Amino acid sequence: MPLTIGTCPPERIKVVIADDCPAMREGLAHLLADECDFAMVNSAATAVELRSVIARQPPQVLVMDLMLGDADGLVLLKDLVVLAPKLAIVVFTQQPVDVYAERCLRAGARAFVAKRDSVHALFQAIREAAAGGIVMPPGITNRLMGAAVNGDQTATGVAASLTNRELQVFRLVGQVQPTRLIAQKLGVSVKTVETHRENIKNKLDLDSHAELVARAAQWLRENGDS
Repeated sequence: MPLTIGTCPPERIKVVIADDCPAMREGLAHLLADECDFAMVNSAATAVELRSVIARQPPQVLVMDLMLGDADGLVLLKDLVVLAPKLAIVVFTQQPVDVYAERCLRAGARAFVAKRDSVHALFQAIREAAAGGIVMPPGITNRLMGAAVNGDQTATGVAASLTNRELQVFRLVGQVQPTRLIAQKLGVSVKTVETHRENIKNKLDLDSHAELVARAAQWLRENGDS
């Protein structure tokens, strides 16, 4: 719920919104304006714009979609943490929680909120992130605690065994992107992409490139990943 006038802090939490959907940026801006402890200071639609905004005047909190156009969110997260080490990043995305939440935490995000969650959940995550807290979905928190106690990885699913780079390649293969274009997007050689593809096939017990494409495309459909 919005804070009452009597409980408003002397200084507002400065927020930047990064999302490639104009309606989402405008909608969040209006909702933030209704909260007396928030001040939206800027927005961005692309990774290039976002880097420029953060470099000029880092806010306290960045609310960002994980995928800004063709930019890979995990790489972008790491870049932003280097660019503005004190920046608290809240990932607000429709990407699958069980695949990306833990990866985002390891990349430097302070919070992960699914777009299907309530606005109240997002605002609470912004406040907690600004205060130095970590906000993860309950299932992910329990999984991380279990892994710490058991000393192993408890993640499951097709993508669980893949590294961040392999997951990038897997997604692009599922989008039927040519090898040369994948290499260009990731800033690596064609040979490197081919090596990653072979590693993925071995991990997923696939015999051919056609099977890899089919499995990756199916994974994208099932997870609503794009």
